[in-house]
Amino acid sequence: MPPNEKRHADDPALARASKKSRAGDAVSETTTSSESITDVVSHLHKLLETKEKELKEREANFDRRVKSFESTHPSIGSDNDVIQLNVGGQTNIAVLRSTLTQFEDSMLAAKFSGRWDESLEKDRDGNIFMDEDPENFSMLLKFLRMRMKHPREGGGSVPQRHLPKPSYEFCSMLEYYNLMQGVYGHYWVGAKDTFTCEEIAYGTVSLCSMTSESSDDSAPKMATVAYPHRSLLCEYGSELKLTEFIVEFEKGTTGAVGWITCTDMGDNTNITGQLKGSENSMYQNSMYLNIAERKAYGWKSILGENLRMNHTEEATKLVCRRSGGTHQQRKYSIELADGTKVDSILSDLDDGNDYRVLPMISFSGKVTVSGLKYAIDELY
Repeated sequence: MPPNEKRHADDPALARASKKSRAGDAVSETTTSSESITDVVSHLHKLLETKEKELKEREANFDRRVKSFESTHPSIGSDNDVIQLNVGGQTNIAVLRSTLTQFEDSMLAAKFSGRWDESLEKDRDGNIFMDEDPENFSMLLKFLRMRMKHPREGGGSVPQRHLPKPSYEFCSMLEYYNLMQGVYGHYWVGAKDTFTCEEIAYGTVSLCSMTSESSDDSAPKMATVAYPHRSLLCEYGSELKLTEFIVEFEKGTTGAVGWITCTDMGDNTNITGQLKGSENSMYQNSMYLNIAERKAYGWKSILGENLRMNHTEEATKLVCRRSGGTHQQRKYSIELADGTKVDSILSDLDDGNDYRVLPMISFSGKVTVSGLKYAIDELY
């Protein structure tokens, strides 16, 4: 035993003093450690305050720059302004500014807002030059003018049979100007008096199932809708098909979503009867996800189960896609908010008959649909 420890062992007083000294050292170390942590926290807090101050200053500076830009580049355009256009060499095209800007979120509306008039390309006669095919742009103008003449609450409406015939060139132009959803938009069909469809933002609609007519039952009925390819009554090769759509089931809303094979009768497509009143059965050449069961179904198979969702506690957001392959073999998928994906290989059955793989939504309550993407490259 070392001499110091022997003396402490022989002298109780010294042992107690030594113990207190060691305890004091431990307390001192703890205090120093606590002070160090406090210093670090204080430093981080000051750093955060500094960064927040810098961010607010940047935001204020950005706002000042925006206001300065707007004051020097005012939107001086009036809805009643007559715009003279030269479209691909075709001149003497006159159109109201309000006709071109009726879809506020489109690039076409931004271009003709009036803010950029001085910087737009012009021909030698002062006409604004549009480097577009005259025939395609004429089709667009015809649609925009018809829409202005068919007013309704929430925007104009053109009957499906009078919409422009979709083609690769025409739809490529629409996609450039962010007008695909403006021209063709959402066209969900289902059994009469089972649901309502309301546009709540550009490219976004709210679908609500209607309540039971019985006074004893105020619960929403189950509504089932599909997006038909033949809604435009076009011949084979010019059917406008969806390749992607986003569905958000409101908290408490139940139902199913996916891709299902059924008879595509355009305006008269009634997928409800073809579902036989059950969203739990497994349909040939189809796939869909049941929200309440948290299961994804395929033909005679379970594609996924115990999926991470809880429709009673929160909204359920899903992305449905069709990708790759040919009409004989294409991949269809449903992706959850957490990145979980279920998929299946289905056949488009594009052989001249009326059967198609269509986007399907079945719901009791309210869903929001957005993010429509189209198979433009498959058009003639």
